Amino acid sequence: MRSASSSVISSDVRQQLKRCWAACLTPLYKHTILVLSVIFCSGTLLTLGYLSHATTTLVQSAALQGITLHAESLMELRNLYTSEVVDRVNGHNIEVTHDYLQKPGAIPLPATFSMELGRRISLRGSGMVVRLYSNYPFPWRKDGGAHDDFEQQALAALQARPQQPYYRFEDFQGRASLRYATADVMHAECISCHNARPDSPKHDWKVGDVRGVLEIIRPLDSVVAQSRTDLRDVFILFGVLLVLGLGALALVVTRLRRVSVELEDQVTQRTIQLAAANQELEAFSYSVSHDLRAPLRSIDGFSRALLDDYSVQLDEVGKDYLQRVRAATQRMGQLIDDMLKLSRVTRSEMNFETVNLSVLAQTVADELQQAQPERRVEFVCMPGMTVRGDAHLLKIALENLLGNAWKFTSKREDARIKMGVTHQVGASVYFIRDNGAGFDMAYVGKLFSAFQRLHAMAEFSGTGIGLATVQRIIHRHGGRVWAEGELGKGATFYFTLP
Repeated sequence: MRSASSSVISSDVRQQLKRCWAACLTPLYKHTILVLSVIFCSGTLLTLGYLSHATTTLVQSAALQGITLHAESLMELRNLYTSEVVDRVNGHNIEVTHDYLQKPGAIPLPATFSMELGRRISLRGSGMVVRLYSNYPFPWRKDGGAHDDFEQQALAALQARPQQPYYRFEDFQGRASLRYATADVMHAECISCHNARPDSPKHDWKVGDVRGVLEIIRPLDSVVAQSRTDLRDVFILFGVLLVLGLGALALVVTRLRRVSVELEDQVTQRTIQLAAANQELEAFSYSVSHDLRAPLRSIDGFSRALLDDYSVQLDEVGKDYLQRVRAATQRMGQLIDDMLKLSRVTRSEMNFETVNLSVLAQTVADELQQAQPERRVEFVCMPGMTVRGDAHLLKIALENLLGNAWKFTSKREDARIKMGVTHQVGASVYFIRDNGAGFDMAYVGKLFSAFQRLHAMAEFSGTGIGLATVQRIIHRHGGRVWAEGELGKGATFYFTLP
């Protein structure tokens, strides 16, 4: 019961999803160019936004790599100057001082050397600024301390983590810039000098202490301007491609709409032709129903009259001939009826509604039992099998399928017929299974063809129209039908309904 309820819910959900999907596609069909233009424009804007972000990231990454290399070069050059110049001139009466320009023969301190090198780099027109500052500047350095918020935060951050550079992208003096600061760490060769100088602001320096900060300020406005120019060119290129693409799309859509109109005209013409053909078919059906039935009734009636009125004059051979004539006319009448039913199934209008297959199947089974009350057949039907379809046509399909199962189990004392549903790859597959005569799977391809029979008339009656009718009904619902069986062991008929 729970499985059947789940099947009903699943069917309803699928129908709702189909309706929602159709509602979503309707605006696209009506305003294809507008919708696709919005999609393309949105995609272009997103792409340009991503390119802008990626360009900014690339510029910042390249600037950071360059300034890191620059800072490392300055620090290495200062260390080289200290070890290879300052240390070598000690003891040779050469003064190392900050005011070396005023003292002939003197050379600059390592810090003074670094500041002078930075000043000369700045004068080359790159806009780059190199600064050295500290919490403990020498008295003769009037601007040796922190000047702004960045420098204060850099001093604090590098005191806590000397090995990790501190940097920030910000506007400096009205220009987009990268400010990069590294710790000026005291080495062994620096300790004796700094602790021994009388004018040193601190005399207890140790190896590893942060003496100050080396900051490099690199303007990025020229690089940013160039990247924006490149991005503008990309934007123009995208715009041109977008216009060309939309123009081509408009041509394609216009052509498709023209073809659609032509196809609609053809469909209209075919519909008119089909209506005319249906009228002819109606006339033919009327002719079959009335004009052919009349001679058949006459043949059957006169044959019966001969048997009733002249039976004394007829020998057994004559009576047998007349019985055969009557049987043939009755079979012909049944064939005509089945042909008309098949024709009506194909042409009738469909009225889709919610149909309870379980109730329909039980109704058909009850009718079969009432027609042959002497038979004992075990009929099992899963409850709650609900679908969307034409109730009248689906009942005809069940009448044929269950009627076949009823007929082909007629020679079994333990006849069993079962109707249920299984689920395969998200689809509901309905089945009718019996333990009757079955059939040879080698001939399964002929099973649903009109007037095809796999059993002799003497064994089981029928015209071979029933399964062809079932197939047309299921196909009209957008489903499919197939069968499996084995001689003497029964058969199972499967069908799907969207």
